[in-house]
This record gives sequence, C-alpha cells and structure tokens, in this order.
Amino acid sequence: MNMTTGSIAKKSLLFAFPVLLSGWLQLLYSAADLITCGNFGSKNSVGAISATTSLISLIVSLFLGFSVGANVLIAQAYGEKDKEKAERIIGATYLIGILSSILLLVIGVTCSKYFLLAMGTPSDIIDLSNVYMTIYFIGIPFIIIYNFGAALLRGMGDTLRPFLYLFFSGLINVGLNFLFVITFKLDVAGVALTTLISQGISAFLVTYTLLRSKNSFASLHWKKIRFYKVEMINILRIGLPAGIQSALFSLSNVVLQSSINSFGSAAVSGTGAESSIESFLSTGVDAFAQTAVAFVGANYGAKDKKRILTSTFYTSLYGFLFSLSGGLFVYFFGEPLLRIYISDPEAISYGLEKIKIIGATYTIYGLLCTISSAVRGLGYSITPMIISLVGICVLRILYIYTLFPLDQFHTIFGLYLSYPLSWGITWIAHIISMIILFRNTFKKMDKKEVTTSAKQQEAVKKA
Repeated sequence: MNMTTGSIAKKSLLFAFPVLLSGWLQLLYSAADLITCGNFGSKNSVGAISATTSLISLIVSLFLGFSVGANVLIAQAYGEKDKEKAERIIGATYLIGILSSILLLVIGVTCSKYFLLAMGTPSDIIDLSNVYMTIYFIGIPFIIIYNFGAALLRGMGDTLRPFLYLFFSGLINVGLNFLFVITFKLDVAGVALTTLISQGISAFLVTYTLLRSKNSFASLHWKKIRFYKVEMINILRIGLPAGIQSALFSLSNVVLQSSINSFGSAAVSGTGAESSIESFLSTGVDAFAQTAVAFVGANYGAKDKKRILTSTFYTSLYGFLFSLSGGLFVYFFGEPLLRIYISDPEAISYGLEKIKIIGATYTIYGLLCTISSAVRGLGYSITPMIISLVGICVLRILYIYTLFPLDQFHTIFGLYLSYPLSWGITWIAHIISMIILFRNTFKKMDKKEVTTSAKQQEAVKKA
C-alpha cells in the first residue's frame, strides 16, 4: 500500500482492518489457552496463568515499545522513498530485537520465581505459575522478533501478511493446545509450549518475508544486522518513551488491582471478566492508533502537510466511531457478555458496574489514543509519553489514594470514575500538544522548502 498517494479515507481503513483482526486473534488465542486449561487442565491452572499476566506485561512492554520507534522511522523512510535508509533501520531494529530477546530470556528464566514471590502469589499456584513463566520467556525471542518484524512491514504499508501469519500460527496454537493439554496432560506447561511454537512460526514467516519478498519497499539483509548509530539512537529515542509509558501503565494497573482486591473475590472475578471484554475494545482503538503512526509518518517523510492533516482527521474519526459503537455495544449487552465468562450473580454485578462507566465514556479514550499516535508519527515521542503518564497514571494513582478512600467514592463504580476523569484531562492536553507540535513541524517544513528552493535557484544561476 502506497500511503503517500490516493484516498486516505479508504486506505487507512484497509490498513487498520488487518491490524484489528490480528489483535483480536491474539486475544481469542489467549482465551482459548484459558478455556482449554479450565476444562481439561488442573483446577489451579487458570489461576496460575492469570497470576502471571500483569507481571509479564510489566517486563515485556518496555522492550516492545521499541517496535513503535521502528514503525515510525520505517514509515518516514518509506515516505522519503529512501530504500538504503529503510534497510539500515530494518537491520538496526533486528539487532535491538536480538539483544532485547537475550536480556529478557535471562531475566525471565532466572528471576520469575522471585518476581512471583514478591507479588504474593498464592502458594497453591506459584509452582505452576513459575513453570508457565519460565517456558514463556524461553520463547520470548520469537515474540519480540514477530512484533518487530510486523511493525516494519506495517510501516511499509503491509498489514495483510502479518495478519495472515498470525492467523496461521494461531490455528496451530489451538491445535497444539488440544494435543499437549488434553492428550499429553501437560497442563500449563503444554499451553506455554504451544505459545512458544506458534510464536516461533510467526516470527520465522515475518523474517522470511523481509528477507525474500520482492514486493516490499525494503528488505532485511543478514550483513546489515549491525549497529547503525543514527538509526539506533532514533529508534530508542522514539521507542523508549513508548515502552516506558506501557510499563508504567502496567504498574498503575497493579495498584488498581490491589484496590479491587479489597472488595473480595467476586469483585476480582467480575472486573477481570470485564477487562477481558474491554481488551477487545482497546485492541480495536490501537489498530487505528497504529494506522495514525504509519500514515502520518509516511506523509511526513513525503513532506505533504495536507495529507498529514487528512491522515490525522480520518484515523481520529475512525477511532472515535469504533470506540463509540464498541462502547455502546458493551454498555447495552454487558450482562450476556459477562455470562460467557462467569455465572456468579455477585461477580456479574461488579462487572456491570465497571462496564457501564467504561462503555459510556470509551470515545474519550479512542480520541486520545489516535491523536497522541499522530504526534508520534511526526517523530515526537517524549511529549505524548509525559502527557499520558501524568494524565492517566499519576492522576489515577492520586485519585486512588485521595478520593477513593472516602465513603461516597469507595465503590467499584467510584473506583472506575478515575478512568473517564483521567481520559478527559489527558485528551485535552493531547489536543493542545498536537496543535503546538503540528504548527512547529509545518514551520520547519516551510523553512526547508524555502532553503531548498533558494539553493536550486542559486545552482541554476551558476549554471
């Protein structure tokens, strides 16, 4: 897909749709893991896997943020039609991926038991949780390489093949779940092994595409997987703030979870089921956010101000419409959706309290994600990170420790009021930031055009 020409309204939808389906497939496969263990594994297997989720997210999200930097830079190189630069970015990205994988593998395999103990994981599930985490982190290089490779392909306008590879490996994941868990009785170890194998397949397919595809704008070359100072610095400059933001979001969720725990196991079950439903909404919003990064980045590389603004408008519009329709759907159909996960009436009532406030206000979240991603497409990463961290993480934690303890706010509904309040403040801050940064960027682009034009006229006079 050429993101610098043609209808942005049409192409951005075509770009986002496979990304959205890829995210939903990953969620469905994760659900299949839990369903398989819940029906055919030991009685503690689901709890053992669930106990690792926030910890794994906290450890891995920092490094997956580098894929955002790779996506922005490859999109800008694509817009500039600079193939040599793009191939340096691909080589630098793979080097970062390899180094990150080694570090994560060592940390995950050697320290998982200590992390689980520090989190106060119950004694009856900690051994199973440790088995799952250890095998998961043995396969972490495949997860890193797939996400980095998919980000590079998407930055060059290719969202279809990453989706197809994920679909194929996901089918293998489901099939191996039945084989390892039902037939071989491997329980959580079997689920972890299926994740390792399926992610290995998707990582191989993405890497093979970058190596061999004749249709891609730029390719991966083994000899170019090495240190490029400028490209490495830029990937880290853009990707590290995104990774820190994701990691701190995970940390704030840990604090939030501790508040939920104070209401008892029914509240934990109900809000946990709602979180799974909500993850399908957040994945859809993220698809349009990734589209904003790619289209704004490509047209920034092409120095096309009009298409930058048009890309921002349509991706924000689609993010708004998706979050509006999705939020209303879960608002009105919350109870039957929750019953897919849980049957306890008390747990369902807790889940409904959360789903009502989240569903009714989700459009705010959709807008702030797409707007901040458009700013990242221009190469700014620190500013949106700071705004999101202060507006969402810090304000939410302050709310939990100040207003939430008061009697009138000390309910699940009162706890989740922190979501729309923090979203609204953050959204306003992102709009102000976007206006300022877009204006500054366009001024710089105008100055470059004037300078280039003057140099060309001077060259003509000399000739």
